[in-house]
Amino acid sequence: MTATATDLVLPPCNHTPKPWTGPSREEVLALRQRHCNPAIFMMYRDPLMIVEGHRQYVFDETGRRYLDFFAGIVTLSCGHSHPKVVARVREQLETLQHTTTIYLHPNFPRFAQELSARLPAGLDVVYFVNSGSEANDLAIT
Repeated sequence: MTATATDLVLPPCNHTPKPWTGPSREEVLALRQRHCNPAIFMMYRDPLMIVEGHRQYVFDETGRRYLDFFAGIVTLSCGHSHPKVVARVREQLETLQHTTTIYLHPNFPRFAQELSARLPAGLDVVYFVNSGSEANDLAIT
């Protein structure tokens, strides 16, 4: 027996998304088509408009819930709006939003130390990057 999409049911969720009061899906689609490069393509002929996230779920403008399999396209795969993550992010934003590695900050080398302590012997230097492109740059140097 093969399951179809209509056979699948998400488990209960106690989160109710906020009512969407922003622009309609059609308005957003028209703006995107007019002002965004078409190379930034969408995955579907009838694309979803995701307006809210909660833990492993995302919600469209109608309040319909979906299981988020993209999870930030792997760059931020920690779900959506988890209270502990939100609290830590808020705390950090209220302290210092961003700095660069050309300055000293204790968290940068501390995290590198903690990460390298979990790696096999000999892998004790960490190179943090923002994307696969930068990872490729490192790989060819």
